[in-house]
Amino acid sequence: MPMRLSPTSLRLSRTLIAAVLVLAVLGAAVLAVWRLAPRVSEETVRQTVLSTIQREAPASFLITGTIDATATVTVRGTKTLLPGVLDFNLGTNRTTVRVPGRLAYGFDVRTLTPEHVRVLEDGTVEVAIPDLRVFSVEPNLGVMQIQTRRGWARSRAGADALEAEALRHVQAALRQQGESYLRGRAVQARANTAEALETMLRPALTAAGVEHPRFRFRLTPEIVRETG
Repeated sequence: MPMRLSPTSLRLSRTLIAAVLVLAVLGAAVLAVWRLAPRVSEETVRQTVLSTIQREAPASFLITGTIDATATVTVRGTKTLLPGVLDFNLGTNRTTVRVPGRLAYGFDVRTLTPEHVRVLEDGTVEVAIPDLRVFSVEPNLGVMQIQTRRGWARSRAGADALEAEALRHVQAALRQQGESYLRGRAVQARANTAEALETMLRPALTAAGVEHPRFRFRLTPEIVRETG
């Protein structure tokens, strides 16, 4: 015998069905409005990103982090009495200088092109981190260490001159060490750069009309950093 619903159960079922239909219609309407709503164009996003970075970079270079490094420079100097005639060896001076320092790194904003920026289908702004390089070197001469060995017949003046020569090479040695590090994967340095760019770009994109900007920074061809 078929089951019959009471009038109360029938009214409740109809009410639930109507509510589901209303929710479905509202959901479809919201989705349609979202799809039809004006969205910030990719060109606008690119121009906002590029102009913001260029505006924040003094002298076309944007500093995004620092590296603490230590350089060791060794210089030798041998003196010969009457070279080519007597060739009498007066000994070899040897100076080793060890100096810690801090290097600031970043990138030249002129190397950043529109191709470095794109907007993904879900609205995420992807930025490819350009090549990084050292901007400045600050050796800490207050804590440097100098070791000098004088040749058996060499004067103190010769040793002093060798120490001065070693000190002249300190900045170049620190810079070379930093550049070598940045030429490698240097993932942490690139992650620091991504963090600095996000801090800079989020308010600019929000002001340009991008609601709740999401970022995807390409640190290397294989590694990305995503933020919401």
